[in-house]
Amino acid sequence: MDRITIIGTGLIGSSIGLALKGLRLKNTEVVGVDLERSVVNKSKKIGAIDKIEKNLINAVADASIVFISTPVMAVKEIMEIIGPRLNQGALVTDTGSTKREVMNWAREFITPYADFIGGHPMAGKESSGPEEAGADLFEGKPYCLVPDGKASTSNVEILVGLITAMGANPYFIDESEHDSFVAAVSHVPFVLSAALVSCVARSPQWNDISRLASSGFRDVSRLASGNPIMHRDICVTNRDYIGYWMDAFIAELLLIKNTIMDKDASDSLTELFADSLLNRENWLSGSVAPSGRTDYKRPNVPSLAGIMFGEKMTELVFGSENDKNKKQIR
Repeated sequence: MDRITIIGTGLIGSSIGLALKGLRLKNTEVVGVDLERSVVNKSKKIGAIDKIEKNLINAVADASIVFISTPVMAVKEIMEIIGPRLNQGALVTDTGSTKREVMNWAREFITPYADFIGGHPMAGKESSGPEEAGADLFEGKPYCLVPDGKASTSNVEILVGLITAMGANPYFIDESEHDSFVAAVSHVPFVLSAALVSCVARSPQWNDISRLASSGFRDVSRLASGNPIMHRDICVTNRDYIGYWMDAFIAELLLIKNTIMDKDASDSLTELFADSLLNRENWLSGSVAPSGRTDYKRPNVPSLAGIMFGEKMTELVFGSENDKNKKQIR
């Protein structure tokens, strides 16, 4: 029986588990391990995993695929522990929000023993925990992949097949590009959300101000409800790019402030806001860039299922032709 292990069974880990279980993979068990017993118990209760393991070494024993779905700063220690215990030819991937440090750790601790492909699903919620998980969390979302140069073609195919089957769009990207781009559209938005909440909440009038806070404040402050440890780890492992985009934002904010303060610049202010409106509408409509880019040439195999998943994934999901023939004979 094949084993897929999920290390970290919170929102993302449990959502991966639910999505995998929804595929009804043949002869495959999904194993979960988490530092917090209550978290992994909840994951088991909602059906995201088949089996709970109490320690990392047992969890990765005989695993074909390992998902590391923990805060980024925990990944290094996990890799150090599991690396020598991995099966030769196993596939390890992660779901961390930064990739340069993770890839460096993987080259040191994982790739001497197994294949590693960095991963980051561009999906999530401001709330966390397995109780918030869903099999459809990744539906239609980009799923960033950063293969190490040593990863086998077959394991790349398997991971692409799994991600596609879970409803996500594989998106191959360089680790530095990833960290820069995601800093702009994910990491800095959290920082700005947290800064807004802190700024207003520190006001002596916050009790009265809060009475007037409605949908606008709720929408902009939503990200501040995210996991503080996760976001701390993101900032620690992506300081340079977050700092770069924060400088760019501060410059834009100062431009808007100066335009507001200029009594003769009302037309310029209208233009600034109209430009933001247009850029957002273009992004929402998908006209800025096509969605679902994979940059991946799928294997040439003789079936529609094989074209989608690759031969190994086809056997996992649908069974082999030999299995079908056996059923027909029976």
